[in-house]
Amino acid sequence: MAGKLLIFEGPDGVGKTTIVQELKAKLSSETFKFLSFPGRDEGTLGKAIYRIHHSPQEFGIKVMSELARQTLHIAAHIDVIETRIKPWIAEGRNVVLDRFWWSTLVYGSVGGGEQKALKELVAAEVTVWGEIKPAVAFLIDRDRPIDRTEELVYWQALRDGYARLSAQEANNHQVRIIRNIGTIADAVDSVEASIAEALRA
Repeated sequence: MAGKLLIFEGPDGVGKTTIVQELKAKLSSETFKFLSFPGRDEGTLGKAIYRIHHSPQEFGIKVMSELARQTLHIAAHIDVIETRIKPWIAEGRNVVLDRFWWSTLVYGSVGGGEQKALKELVAAEVTVWGEIKPAVAFLIDRDRPIDRTEELVYWQALRDGYARLSAQEANNHQVRIIRNIGTIADAVDSVEASIAEALRA
């Protein structure tokens, strides 16, 4: 039996990665595989692109357009889908993914990327995913970010973008909004219950 895809999305500062790391400590490594987009594992295209994104000066890059940045991210996504995620799912592993193509649209749009081009980039990635769709997409949400320095107006624009996109995507697969306003343990318990339900389906 094929494994399932479980994704986590939301703007930086909502506690998404913390929740995923807590899940990683609790769920079986034999059954679940954990990845992030674009990726941080050494020796991968995703790691190289992560470094370009966060430390462009290391590569002598002074200016990068938002559309170019998101194009790099899509390339890393496609690489890991083909080389790791699809084989794992075919083997019956469940893949927990920190970020999805949602981030390309939301961050790219708020950053000023050209809409038609962003949608065409995402369409290429969706083609590579093929029949694989999220069993559950978790949108982690809160009213204000945790320990972030960016302007609140920018962060709220990201939050609003994710809210709109999640409402659209709820027509294609299950979407669960997790309000991360209590303890991390509370959020993780809620996520675990949804995952168990999705795996039984």
